[in-house]
Amino acid sequence: MASAMLSPVLPRMTAYFQHQPAVDLLISLVAGLPALFVALLAWPFGMLGDRVGHKRVLFWATVVYGVFGTAPVWLWSLPQIVISRGCVGVAEAAIMTCSTTLIGDYFADGRRARYLALQTGTAPLMAMTVIALGGALGDANWRNPFLAYGFGFALAPLTALLLWEPTRAGSARLSRAMDSAQTSAPFRWGKLVLICGVTLFAMTAFLITVVQTGFVLTERGLSSPAKIGLWQGVASLANPLGALTFGLVRSRVLAKVGSSFALLSVGFFVIALLPGWHSAVLGAVIANYGAGMILPTLITWAIATLPAAQRGTGTGLWMAASFLGQFLSPLVVLGLRQLTGSLSGAILVYALACALSALTAIACLIATSRTPALPGVAPPAP
Repeated sequence: MASAMLSPVLPRMTAYFQHQPAVDLLISLVAGLPALFVALLAWPFGMLGDRVGHKRVLFWATVVYGVFGTAPVWLWSLPQIVISRGCVGVAEAAIMTCSTTLIGDYFADGRRARYLALQTGTAPLMAMTVIALGGALGDANWRNPFLAYGFGFALAPLTALLLWEPTRAGSARLSRAMDSAQTSAPFRWGKLVLICGVTLFAMTAFLITVVQTGFVLTERGLSSPAKIGLWQGVASLANPLGALTFGLVRSRVLAKVGSSFALLSVGFFVIALLPGWHSAVLGAVIANYGAGMILPTLITWAIATLPAAQRGTGTGLWMAASFLGQFLSPLVVLGLRQLTGSLSGAILVYALACALSALTAIACLIATSRTPALPGVAPPAP
């Protein structure tokens, strides 16, 4: 919800605040600022939850999410809206960290894996839904989609009534018992940093179809937020299909990384080089298919690198890289747009960068072709 909900109305927000100095930068912050705060605060909120209880932090975070998420309905200054979006990011950092920690505490072994797979698989469907909802709500007024953040007010009492705080000692003993065989494995910092670097770039590309498609469709004559949200939602259907392909295709991680970047590149080339809004939707479908593959590929690659004793630290670092990429994406596209003179030119630069990334992954795959690999799991050494 934090980024996808608003994408259909961002062009109308830009037009409404057109006389505001640095309007393009501020609109980019409206889209990307929550991700920055997740990158900065996920780890501190995890430590706070360990001290005072994750359920307690989660409860108050959902309240804050509702208050500041709906604030732009009555805020009339764009800088004030940007500040409220930062507060949404603070709440989102707490919600994501504490809810994920509670999932780890509530479930073990196969049940935990199945629950996380369900969570990951439904996330793209939720993104598709909120894009369409944001477009429908924003057709009358660009402020209306912010009302949907009132969902936090419904979650808060459910959090209080239906969740419970596990005993930390018992959860720690369970985790140690499950992972004791792996605790002596070395923590390969260099490989993890490499994966995080790939993740940071990949997430800047991942967010292009989420945030920029609305601007592309507007430039090409599709002005209704409802229609923009509808076609973005249709294009987003390719995202869960890409995630499904990740689970079905039995190949090495570098092959999946290369394939994902190749699809992103083709999609961006179609958006940038072919005229008309229909071709932009087609390009978004292709790019979203690649984006749907890249996220589970990268998180699987990262987790396969981590021994159990450092899994929390390593996963936190990967999360920070992922959300930093999401924050930087609108700003990078804005800079490329100013450099190339158009949004299509900025997307063309990303098409070339993704093509180069795909070739690099293929070259690394060829170089490590003698290394055996398990389906869906990173090879021992890329």
